[in-house]
Amino acid sequence: MNLSMNLDLKLSRRSLSLAASSLFAASALPAWAQVTVTTVLNEGQNYQVLKARQNVLAGAGKIEIHEFFWYGCPHCNSIDQPLHDWLKKQGPDVVLRRSHIDFGERTEAHQRLFYTLEAMGELNKQHAAVFTAIHGEKKALANKAQVLDWAKSRGLDVAKFDAAYSSFSMSATLNRSKQLMADYKVEGVPYFAIDGRLVTSPSIAQGSQANFFGVMDSLIAKVRTERKPDAKPAAKPAAKPAAKPAVKPAS
Repeated sequence: MNLSMNLDLKLSRRSLSLAASSLFAASALPAWAQVTVTTVLNEGQNYQVLKARQNVLAGAGKIEIHEFFWYGCPHCNSIDQPLHDWLKKQGPDVVLRRSHIDFGERTEAHQRLFYTLEAMGELNKQHAAVFTAIHGEKKALANKAQVLDWAKSRGLDVAKFDAAYSSFSMSATLNRSKQLMADYKVEGVPYFAIDGRLVTSPSIAQGSQANFFGVMDSLIAKVRTERKPDAKPAAKPAAKPAAKPAVKPAS
């Protein structure tokens, strides 16, 4: 797999070992376009519809953008800041939800790291720093010892971090995460679900990053349009007056 040429990291359980071993060799990633373009939606071509709408955590009137990612994925890293910038341009009804994927032992330390930060209320502060450590500083963070060393370097309470990282509740969290992947049909990352039913990714959108965000814009517009109250039915035309019966001539 040539990670530097793909717009998206198509990971499967069979190909993950090769992808992980190539991770730090991928130095030249595609240059992402900076301008978001509006894209015409074409189901089956640049987005897909799940057979069953999944439960969302966003409140009433909100549109949930659910990102599935892996900290070790170079394309998840490349899209993280543009995603952050794109979200700032959205209305207050658009909210982001993240789930870290589970593709087996090679992703477990990163997955536990993500959900530990979430449990400690540190995710927003540390999320980008994890990507920087792995992709910028070339720290694998591939096991518990490496993750704890990183947590210490970030000034986190290592004892509390370790307790959350290894807790029984963490096992339950990882099981729920695996079920989410199955429910959303996640086979590669990065992968995005809009409103619990519309899914896309840079590879599904089949184009530049600008094209991908154009698809995302169009899917959000689609959800907003579908949520609008039904238009009032058109008024029925006034009934025509009944024709007067013909007057028979006198015999």
